[in-house]
Amino acid sequence: MERRDVLKVLAALPLESLYAANQCSSTGTGSELAGYQFGFFTSEERVLVERLMELIIPADDNSPGATAARVPAFADLMIAIGSDRAKAAWRAGLAAFLVAEHEEPLEDVLARAAGEEEAPNSELGRFFIDLKRMTVDGYYTSSVGIHAEMGYIGNQHLTSAPECDHPEHKGR
Repeated sequence: MERRDVLKVLAALPLESLYAANQCSSTGTGSELAGYQFGFFTSEERVLVERLMELIIPADDNSPGATAARVPAFADLMIAIGSDRAKAAWRAGLAAFLVAEHEEPLEDVLARAAGEEEAPNSELGRFFIDLKRMTVDGYYTSSVGIHAEMGYIGNQHLTSAPECDHPEHKGR
């Protein structure tokens, strides 16, 4: 989607949609996921999306996972204001995951879909690309992803350049 198209969509949104965007943003005034009203995903899809995204970016010792970063809410909002084509692709992709989950564990289904990432040849493989992209975009634009995972501390006035602490650069 082109930048101008995004601006047109944002300008046409009702104020409550902009409020919803603020609710799933960790930098907004109210950043509780509980306050965000999902507008695209059904309850069943929401549970599935949360599980899939948490499998893609799980919580670990370093940082919280995709669910804590409110990535499912980010995805819901982006798809809700997206094109009909994107909506149909997400519905079909999630339906394919739900069907496949009845035959094998979700972790295995996701691993199989991820294995096709370079050359997708199934609906699951093609959808995985969109799912992963949305998960990564949502996570690394959230406060959790930027601050907890990446360690970004913001713009700072430095009076000198910090020394490199990589062992391979010592003594240069």
